[in-house]
Amino acid sequence: MQLSIIIVNYNVKYFLEQCLQAVLKGVEGIRAELIVVDNHSTDGSMEYLRPLFPGIIFICNKENLGFAKANNLALANASGEYVLFLNPDTLVPENAFSLCLTFMKAHPKAGALGVRMLDGRGRFLPESKRAFPSPTASFYKLMGLAALFPTSGYFNKYALGDLNEHANHQVAVLAGAFMFTRKKLLDDLHGFDEGYFMYGEDIDLSYRIQKAGYQNHYFAGTTIIHFKGESSRKAGLNYVKFFYAAMLIFVQKQYTSGTAKLFSYFIQIAITCRAIITAVERLVRPVLFPVIDGTIVWLSLKIVSLLWISQVRNGKGFGFEYLSYAIVFFAGVFILSAAFTGLYDKRYKTARTFFAVAFAVVSMLAVYSLLPESLRFSRGVILGGGLMGAVFIFLLRQIVTAEKNNLFEYETEREKQTIVVGTEKEYGKIVTLLEEVMLAQKLLGRIGVDASDNSALCSLKNLQALRKKIPIGEIIFCEGSLTLSEIIAQMQIFAKQDMRFLFHLSGTQSIIGSNRLTEAGKVITPFIEYRIAQPYHKKMKRLVDVVLALLFLVTAPIHLIVQKKTTTFLGNALSVLSSRKTWVGYASTSLVLPPLAKGVVAHISPTSLFGASLAEKADKLYAKNYDWWHDIVVVFRNYHRLGNKSPQCSNNN
Repeated sequence: MQLSIIIVNYNVKYFLEQCLQAVLKGVEGIRAELIVVDNHSTDGSMEYLRPLFPGIIFICNKENLGFAKANNLALANASGEYVLFLNPDTLVPENAFSLCLTFMKAHPKAGALGVRMLDGRGRFLPESKRAFPSPTASFYKLMGLAALFPTSGYFNKYALGDLNEHANHQVAVLAGAFMFTRKKLLDDLHGFDEGYFMYGEDIDLSYRIQKAGYQNHYFAGTTIIHFKGESSRKAGLNYVKFFYAAMLIFVQKQYTSGTAKLFSYFIQIAITCRAIITAVERLVRPVLFPVIDGTIVWLSLKIVSLLWISQVRNGKGFGFEYLSYAIVFFAGVFILSAAFTGLYDKRYKTARTFFAVAFAVVSMLAVYSLLPESLRFSRGVILGGGLMGAVFIFLLRQIVTAEKNNLFEYETEREKQTIVVGTEKEYGKIVTLLEEVMLAQKLLGRIGVDASDNSALCSLKNLQALRKKIPIGEIIFCEGSLTLSEIIAQMQIFAKQDMRFLFHLSGTQSIIGSNRLTEAGKVITPFIEYRIAQPYHKKMKRLVDVVLALLFLVTAPIHLIVQKKTTTFLGNALSVLSSRKTWVGYASTSLVLPPLAKGVVAHISPTSLFGASLAEKADKLYAKNYDWWHDIVVVFRNYHRLGNKSPQCSNNN
């Protein structure tokens, strides 16, 4: 056996599916074995993957053993002359393994080999080549100076920033995401040190390889994609703690006691600084808009109160000593009311913003009217200040979304177009898959692989010209007509152009991609995950039901005049309050959707205009993209139908 490939999986089944498909193509012509160790995944990885890859050895752990122990478990069962430790969130081009084998055979003193890695955005990953950690190098990395000066051999010494990424180098440390080694050497070294749970074990092994008289080589002759963070998701300060705790273990183990103490001292200071920065960032970012909006409303109320005194009351004050506190209080009422109606949801919608600020003004007036006479000072100030604040807040949202300011991280309703690079057959498969998850409306069309493809929008070599005319933001690459090597080359062309990349390998049932290191990767599969079934959205749907039911019951005298079937209407409100019904339900009786109580109205109306298949598709879209705000809109839009005796179709299986 020439090669044993070991992959440790933890809850990334779709990324692993694509990875295994790429690996199988890469080992063609090589006597190789694939061993997958599952670290007690909870996403159904083994149930999904085992039937798809019957020739692969799967080892299932009953608990999460960590990276080092899981790899050693597979290593004990490996029989190849060479061993590759590979992360599940990687895509390896077809000739990578043969090139690595050739290099290792030509360099008998090479104990391990790593390759050039790109992230999911097509950008070079600096950890492809690294130095051993030192107090200063680790401190510069932790404090962000390494990222600020990426090509510096001093500030970015840990990632060897001064070494050319396109040239081969002998280096100190290789990444565990792709570590090509000799089996005999690994046996002599007893594999990874199991004292490391996550991070640091690759540094330790790299050190021991060199200590045994061998070399570690960075090989730029092949490039892989590593969707960094998918197999071990970074989580702010938790990542910092795990990573630098591993560094500390390494230094205490391999360096002198004096150096280890110095390292520990620097790291503790740096971790404390980073913790403060992270904590401040986490505290500030969620409340940034509310604080800005609250300040705007406070200033508006203050300005209107001063104008009211000077212009309406001829300079005479309100005679209310707590006026300054009252203004702060009503600014708070505005913000809380706006937040309740979704003003601070991440996805920006103009209609929602308009309703939120209008509701906030009405709420201020309602609270003011409920106060004792002794605490009221001027309804005109509340109304005028609220309206002024609402206008400025609305304008601020328009400016922010127009400028796409990343500071606020708002997602606009308009998205750039998506294109597919591949053959007509591949395009058809992508369209079918996207239709199943209701995403086909984003597709602009297909890009041909070569110039002779006349049915495509254009050929791949003319994509740059097309992009200048049409705002294309996402490319789905189909492996099959294109090799992974060609896809990786194309990625690098567009890497600096704010493009998003998705990948579909022939023989797989999914599409994957990852564009941010701090967020989960994007996965598109025919197995739909419905938002309406998620705990948060279930709670929000129930909250909307209860709030609206109470609102209708409290305002019953109004409905006696407006509603034609008042008794049924109030009966429906009581049924919703007791969970026997929900205000908005499904339009079909599909049994494949998450269960809901019977709906007073359906989310689409009138249902008689839709066929069964179209109604079921609309239900899937409603369940998949559930938004509690949409329920409120549907209820008020169908107010005249809330007194129906016959409940709408629903799924209460």
